[in-house]
Amino acid sequence: MMKRTGFAGIAVALIVAVLAPSTARAQGATPMPIEKAVIPDAIAARTLVKYQLSSNLARQLVQACVDFARKQTPNPGNYAIFVLAPNGDIIDAHVMDGVVPIGVETGLMKAKTALYARSTSRAVSERFANVEGRLIRTDLGREQGLSYYFVAGGVPIVLNNQLIGAIGVGGGNMDEPCAYAALQQVLGIQPPPPAAPRGAGPAGGAAPAGGRGGRGQ
Repeated sequence: MMKRTGFAGIAVALIVAVLAPSTARAQGATPMPIEKAVIPDAIAARTLVKYQLSSNLARQLVQACVDFARKQTPNPGNYAIFVLAPNGDIIDAHVMDGVVPIGVETGLMKAKTALYARSTSRAVSERFANVEGRLIRTDLGREQGLSYYFVAGGVPIVLNNQLIGAIGVGGGNMDEPCAYAALQQVLGIQPPPPAAPRGAGPAGGAAPAGGRGGRGQ
């Protein structure tokens, strides 16, 4: 009986070992290969654009962000989520119940900021921390349908040093964490390590983690 139990234990261990890599990838331990993240060759042949996040994965990012919001305690979050192609087109989007109009508008602006700056909207806010630096950049990119918006929540989607899209989240109080949680779960893209403190308040150049429940989104 002990031998039989021992063999069963070994078999279970082997099964776990075989399945572990796929489970780890699903949890975001390893970035997804870019070939699996972008649109298929047959479709790219029609659009002549290859390195664009697939609509299937864009939908998964949106759903992962919604799931993140619903797990917030004690009160679930309410977010507007936009996933954009590198040219600024909307691949997928969702507005949860309870998001006020400014949260929707800023969610899209954050995604556009990530595309325009090739950087997170948080990094943009920290780079141009004073009023003068922001004012002279407010209208940049408008003619191309892009924009600068100086609040965290917009993240470029980059695999193998290729920009394949952007995600923007607005309306909640954990916009950027929501975006990174979705990117980590679906694509294995890890959030950056926390930055060292640069001082308290706006004078130190630090940006808030996200909008504040319909105000200052």
